[in-house]
Amino acid sequence: MKAIKLASIFAVSAVAAAVSTTTFAAEPVFSGEAGVSYTVYGDEDENAADTASGTDPAELELAIDTGVVYIEIEMAGDANSDETVNIGLEKAYVTQGAVQFGRFDGTLSDAAALGVNENSGIDIIDTTDTDDTAIRYSITDELTVAIEATEGQDGTDEEAATDTSLAVEASDAIDSEVGVTLSYIADLGAGTFGISGGSVGDANAINVGYSMDVGSTTFAVTYGTGETGAELEEEAVAVSVEMTPTDATTLNIEYTSYESETDGVVDEELDGLYVYASYTAGDLEYYVEHYGKDWGDSTAVGAKASF
Repeated sequence: MKAIKLASIFAVSAVAAAVSTTTFAAEPVFSGEAGVSYTVYGDEDENAADTASGTDPAELELAIDTGVVYIEIEMAGDANSDETVNIGLEKAYVTQGAVQFGRFDGTLSDAAALGVNENSGIDIIDTTDTDDTAIRYSITDELTVAIEATEGQDGTDEEAATDTSLAVEASDAIDSEVGVTLSYIADLGAGTFGISGGSVGDANAINVGYSMDVGSTTFAVTYGTGETGAELEEEAVAVSVEMTPTDATTLNIEYTSYESETDGVVDEELDGLYVYASYTAGDLEYYVEHYGKDWGDSTAVGAKASF
């Protein structure tokens, strides 16, 4: 009896799938990696301890694509807790022809930051901006425009603020702000050119990038500038090289110079290198990852395997 009922259910499901022209059965795609690493920190952060970890390299990603709905979830270990797993919703959006809407992992405003793009690109950032919620429309393969929204922030009432047991201050609610962004990235034959930018609330940004392949090496340069509602102006320039001398070796290098200022007064000046080198032998990838003094001041060496 159970077998007959199950067979009937499967038969009805098969007919429904055949009739539908907008969706198809989705099989979850799992990917992940595990390994061990040792990270050494420089003098920039005196409180950071050099750490050997089997948790830092560990990651599991789940992607489901029905053709209409795409969801991507990322799970990673917490280096500060033996068994804690951090779960993040990376993407969750709907596709209808040239239109996509939902949650995206980032904004179109810095899409033209080509190359390694580890520290480059100016985002439309302010204290309530998540750069996730958007409605995107692909006009052509090269040009995409979007309506993007910041995340609202609840306020705190005066009663809670005056309660000494709660370390909070009274604040007004901040509503979501809506703006427009766009990205144009085109293959020009001699290289790839990109320009992107946008404005949400009081924040705005524009990025321009160009990359060129020479054999197994990709050269890229990016310039970005923007400002937020706090009168904070930002500017960044990045030059990067991505090399794959052999199928088993990779070397990525990026130099970034960044400056921010408030009301014409320089607040922060950062510059330095990001380097990632790897060698793959069999199932294992051996790697070195370095962030310069201004970008984290750390060097990690490790070995990992992926699936």
